[in-house]
Amino acid sequence: MACVVSWNCRGFRSKVCHIKDLIYEVHPVCIALQETYLKPADIAKIKRYSLVRKDNENESGRASGGVALLVSHDTPSSVITLHTNLQAVAVRVMLSNLVTVCVTPDDKTSILQQLPDYL
Repeated sequence: MACVVSWNCRGFRSKVCHIKDLIYEVHPVCIALQETYLKPADIAKIKRYSLVRKDNENESGRASGGVALLVSHDTPSSVITLHTNLQAVAVRVMLSNLVTVCVTPDDKTSILQQLPDYL
């Protein structure tokens, strides 16, 4: 099953270890990151993932906001060019099915076992 993760990471560089752990445990097709706090000169790489990003700096030159998409090299994808001033990036990812599930903290059952096999 394809997995897509969205995360307000509040700083890409300080969360790289967490991102790598997430990739190891979940194997997501795509990770959407908000508040990356990267500057254009910052180097940011994750093995076996392409990084599409839009950085943002405030008037004093400090990194603020920013968004990024990490897309697995195992998944066919292409970057979509956006003509906007928004902090936004887009990628077309070829998936067969996409599902979103809300898991509450008090949920004691296995969510994956409840999903139909055809997903």
